Amino acid sequence: MDWARWQMEMDRQFAWMLLWWLVGSIISLWVGYEILKAAIKNGINASSLGDRRRSTQAAQPPVAPAGYRWVLVKDDKSDADIRPER
Repeated sequence: MDWARWQMEMDRQFAWMLLWWLVGSIISLWVGYEILKAAIKNGINASSLGDRRRSTQAAQPPVAPAGYRWVLVKDDKSDADIRPER
């Protein structure tokens, strides 16, 4: 067997190995992507951030008793006024 023929055979084998490596890599990445996508989707649904949370109604703010209204009042007390006496 001469050198040129042996080199051509090795090049052909290398090309086949490269092709199978590329096909295997693409399939492996696609399977990994699908598994990761399913895991994230299941995690979101399990944490109540998915469909179940969207289907519930938004929480209603508390209603003030009749004759009253809720307002924000600034607290002017200092820390000394809040401390209990000994």
